[in-house]
Amino acid sequence: MPKHSTFKTIQEQFSIFVAIRNMGLAASCGIFDILKISLLLSLFSLEVFGATNSVEQEKNFPKILVKKIEFSPKNNLEISVSDKANFKIFTLADPDRLVIDIENASFEKEDYKPTLPYFISSFRSRIDQKNSLRIVFDANQKMNIEKTSFHKIKNNEARKITAQFSILKAESEQVVRPKAQDSIKETPVVSKETVTKTPATTGDVEPLKYVITKDASGLDKNLGTKAIKLPKRVIVIDAGHGGKDPGTIGDYARTKEKNITLSYSKELKKKLDNDGLYKVFLTRDQDFFIPLRKRVEKARNLKADLFISIHANSIADSSTSGFSIYTLSEKSSDKQAELLAQKENRADIIAGANFAGASPDVMKTLIDLSQRESKNSSSKFANITIRSIKNSEIQTLQNTHRFAGFAVLTAPDMASVLIELGYLSNKEEEEDLNSLTYKRKLVASIAGAIDEYFAKMKN
Repeated sequence: MPKHSTFKTIQEQFSIFVAIRNMGLAASCGIFDILKISLLLSLFSLEVFGATNSVEQEKNFPKILVKKIEFSPKNNLEISVSDKANFKIFTLADPDRLVIDIENASFEKEDYKPTLPYFISSFRSRIDQKNSLRIVFDANQKMNIEKTSFHKIKNNEARKITAQFSILKAESEQVVRPKAQDSIKETPVVSKETVTKTPATTGDVEPLKYVITKDASGLDKNLGTKAIKLPKRVIVIDAGHGGKDPGTIGDYARTKEKNITLSYSKELKKKLDNDGLYKVFLTRDQDFFIPLRKRVEKARNLKADLFISIHANSIADSSTSGFSIYTLSEKSSDKQAELLAQKENRADIIAGANFAGASPDVMKTLIDLSQRESKNSSSKFANITIRSIKNSEIQTLQNTHRFAGFAVLTAPDMASVLIELGYLSNKEEEEDLNSLTYKRKLVASIAGAIDEYFAKMKN
């Protein structure tokens, strides 16, 4: 509305007054009555045109559209929005909630539902009277917001609200009981019926742990034996390839195997670390090359109970897809397995070392060193993993458990498997392997298999 439109309206009202007077209608009322009517008309005009101006103003400031909400594995929250936005991100307790308020906003799709990470149980949203969007995530663990920011992506229309947070696991209310398969170590005697909380160390936030209580005799009455502290099983996760050795490369998105294997290895370690049942190590945590023999050597030096080498496959037939798992055998299960083993074993040649691939005699000697017990343990773990993967409705390759002479499986004193996550030569599977949701689903299945394997080993 123009600045002088109200003035014009008053002029029009005065013209009406003059017309009324000329018509002789003004005789029936006094001049002050007519001025009052004129003033009322003026105020009415201001209200109507003010409301119109407000509507026009709202049109000049369109709603912010919330397009996508993502939780990344590195404890980052990213909210993609259509324009710069005023926002607040905070947490509430009893119950634990993560809350996001965005002014003058709504979801781009009314039925939008974000993918929820393991520490979020549910999601809801509403728009209040001030036209602000409130998003609430119900958390099953305490969260702490460390930093929030707004970003406009360069050379792109995309804009993002981001938040960094940490997760504090809820305190367990149960005393952890020892498992029979682990060696027994005596813990210090504490007073009868006393439970002690051990605070978390610095660095990654860990849950408070409880020490089993004992009476003065050093016995835990619930167990009928001495309270014990259990050593953790050692797991070494090997991210295949790395550095100058990219591994296979996807035919469609050009995904490098070395990046996929590292991403999945880190996610599996994170999952197992969060469970707190194992000591977990990576052969590499960045993009660098490691000779095959060094990978096995590191696992043996750590006295690993389980060695998992993670890879992604590729084949000329782009229709082939599915998860598979390999254990050591002097004789490959099929021609494809033999060719794959030869390809993987040649990786050392890149760094100037010719391990396993150059001499069949060396390979045969290494395979002969493998004890029957470690081969059997490896097969048991492979079969448990396949069952867990299938229960999660993840596609598997026909004859999922395969056998080949992979150099990384030659350690004689630990269970060793090589996992092929899927085929980068298959378009759909390459997309899946790059999906965070798929990665977490697959990793959770492998972690479940690890738990089942060690639970059965004690028997």
